Amino acid sequence: MGRTVEVRGLPRICQDDADRQQSAPQSEGRLCLTVEAGRSSAELALLTEVAVAALAKAGASKWLLKRAGDAVRIAAHYVIGHSSTPRVGLTVTVDGASVTLAVTDYTAPVELGPPAWLPVTADNTLHLKGVRPGVDPLTVNPHADGLQLHRTPDGHIRLGTRAPWEQAMLPQRRRNESLPQPRAATP
Repeated sequence: MGRTVEVRGLPRICQDDADRQQSAPQSEGRLCLTVEAGRSSAELALLTEVAVAALAKAGASKWLLKRAGDAVRIAAHYVIGHSSTPRVGLTVTVDGASVTLAVTDYTAPVELGPPAWLPVTADNTLHLKGVRPGVDPLTVNPHADGLQLHRTPDGHIRLGTRAPWEQAMLPQRRRNESLPQPRAATP
């Protein structure tokens, strides 16, 4: 059974040339994908499918694909539940060192540059101690685990995660070994 998902506007995909994409994981700029979706459950499911498909194309492990799908699904529902904007955006970035996934209600022209994302503490206040201007807190600690909540000073929200690429990529031999193998028939 198929389902119909309406996408207003095409996803923006910015990739380096195909040769760089096929090179070693240490190359910069493997993949950068941005997709916007509406508030319906079908469109939110599209965000998860896009993230998983993009990471699978980049060569991510099954473990990362599962983790990414869960993270995007949870983040999209959180953003929809805590924002009144009509659309949410997903950004998937794979570089030589890490994989970053973020869902946000922020949509602004690219020429303005990224907003100032500030970490949110457990008591729902902005964490300003140690924050440096121009530094994205999602990229500061690539070994942080779990979803990180950030807000802009004007109230936009983002929920994202970052994982080291080394954990995302399995050598081909290990990847094949982790796939279920057919069992021999027993009499």
